[in-house]
Amino acid sequence: MNFKNTATLLSVFMLSLTLSACNGSDDRERPERPDDVDIRPDVTFVIADDRPLHIYIESQGVAEPIRDITVRPRISGFIAENNLKDGELVQQGETILAFDDQEWQYQLQQAENEYETALVAYNIETRQRQNRGGNDGNGDRMVRISTGLAAAEMSMERAKLDLSYTAIKAPFSGELSVPVAVTSGAYISAGSELGRLIDDSRLLIRFDVLESELNRLSRGMAVELTTPSGQQKVGEIRSLAPVVDFQSKTGQVVVEVDNSDRLLRVGMTVEGRIRAETHSGIARVPRESILEREGGRTLLFKLNNNIVEWVYVDPEFATSEWAIINHNEIAPGDTIAVGRHFALSHLQQVRPRMLGQIVREDVVE
Repeated sequence: MNFKNTATLLSVFMLSLTLSACNGSDDRERPERPDDVDIRPDVTFVIADDRPLHIYIESQGVAEPIRDITVRPRISGFIAENNLKDGELVQQGETILAFDDQEWQYQLQQAENEYETALVAYNIETRQRQNRGGNDGNGDRMVRISTGLAAAEMSMERAKLDLSYTAIKAPFSGELSVPVAVTSGAYISAGSELGRLIDDSRLLIRFDVLESELNRLSRGMAVELTTPSGQQKVGEIRSLAPVVDFQSKTGQVVVEVDNSDRLLRVGMTVEGRIRAETHSGIARVPRESILEREGGRTLLFKLNNNIVEWVYVDPEFATSEWAIINHNEIAPGDTIAVGRHFALSHLQQVRPRMLGQIVREDVVE
């Protein structure tokens, strides 16, 4: 009996030691609870400034040449000289296309011969009338008609005009646009459209503007233009349409821009914006910094030593990007919350991050 009791007590003692060892191991492995946990939210801030707020009217337009003509011959014939090439730059007065003029030279020579014959007949008739004492202004006109001089003069002038049509000269300097190549020696019919001569040294761009915005514009106003490649140019309003389109409720604004640098090509789509208004105040802040609370009141958060303070504001003027604030607690240089600030409360501690700042957190391995 004593032996059994001793064995039982020994077993209980060993079990107690095992449980105590396990509990001690758990206590050693369990990490201690930190006394202070940083739960400050990261908030993005920007600096308020005092720049004016510009209001723009924006639209898209297509570039058109300041001058543009269709190359179309007045006569039919065979091409003798051909400078009609796509992309060719020509100067004013330069020959673009010339026809074989032998036929027209012959017609002019014939007309000149007929004129000389009629002139001889006219001079003879005039002397005879002078001898008879019957020379007067009305009689001279009848003599010119009766001797054929008047008709011969008209025929000769017509032949000269037709001969001039055998050469097509550039009425202004520009660039040729020829969709279909023209070959020397080919026969061309009168009235055929052979290409276009384009003067793109200056361009016109037509923008459609809402009827409600037309009265805010006037001739001579500057227009900021953006090319398809992102380059900037400045033009000015040349004219405003006197009639508004009833269907679209828009009016057309024509903008003229210098294109001597050839950044724009005819037919390109151009972004344009016109500064219609300018507003200024104590401070300018991003529109996203202004939040609306219950009841419709608007506020923003200003940073002060890592603590945000809310300030109720009523924007003087606002767009989708910026707002003008006239408030004695908001000034240029103040640090204003613009991101991760929707759930903030008054006098809350935060971890400020300036907009665009790259944050690297320390990692403990």
